[in-house]
Amino acid sequence: MSKYLNDIDVKSSVGLVCKSKSFGDFKIVRYSDSKNVLIEFINTGFLTSTRSDCIRDGRVRDRLTSSVFGVGVIGNSRDIKVGGVATKEYKLWYTMLQRCYDEHSEGLLETYKDCTASENFIHYEYFYDWCNNQVGFNIFDEHGKPFELDKDLLSKGNKLYSEHTCVFLPREINVAFTKSNKTRGKYPIGVYWNNSKRVFIAQINKGGGNQKHLGQFETETEAFKAYKQAKENYLKELANKWKDKIDIRAYNALMNYQVEITD
Repeated sequence: MSKYLNDIDVKSSVGLVCKSKSFGDFKIVRYSDSKNVLIEFINTGFLTSTRSDCIRDGRVRDRLTSSVFGVGVIGNSRDIKVGGVATKEYKLWYTMLQRCYDEHSEGLLETYKDCTASENFIHYEYFYDWCNNQVGFNIFDEHGKPFELDKDLLSKGNKLYSEHTCVFLPREINVAFTKSNKTRGKYPIGVYWNNSKRVFIAQINKGGGNQKHLGQFETETEAFKAYKQAKENYLKELANKWKDKIDIRAYNALMNYQVEITD
């Protein structure tokens, strides 16, 4: 039995229909040399140039199919690698789809449960162009970290990655919205019960392990009100700090953000 999926002499097989490992049948259209063979996928009509050994092994990719987590379409007009290294756009796109559609990642972070991507965002070519037209893309914070893709600020509780719901934010802003429902207990966000003092404590996390104590209170409602005021003021501070480098939609969302007791 041959070790090749397509046991053929590629040079003399122009017009022959072959099989790929993962993308259906394709036809050999033109042979220029062993490193430059034009093929066409039967299902989509996608044309691409490949090598003879890839044809024999079936290691060819149809970039017009939903090949990334069964959803994402790479397309043919934008590179996914430059110099053998994945582009920033592709890594963002791949990670976004992984959060939404990779069943093996499901449950790792509650934040991404039931998330989806818009019809436009499942197409890498669209996502690539969208990224390069956004305020904050290719900008770095004071620690040399690139701004992060965020889907939550513009619409609280949002589960859709889309051109209308996403913005790029510095990590300092992004982590300001990080919550841990599993560890904070039964009390409102920013509040915990001090059993030894028999009081409710309010505190705010300003990043980098910087926990600011906001006071002791007789009721959890009073403690939450102190946290709410401090958190909303902190978000306004961040908005003004980054005003010139973030999308105006993000700035306005930060300035008008309302912390709820159900957050």
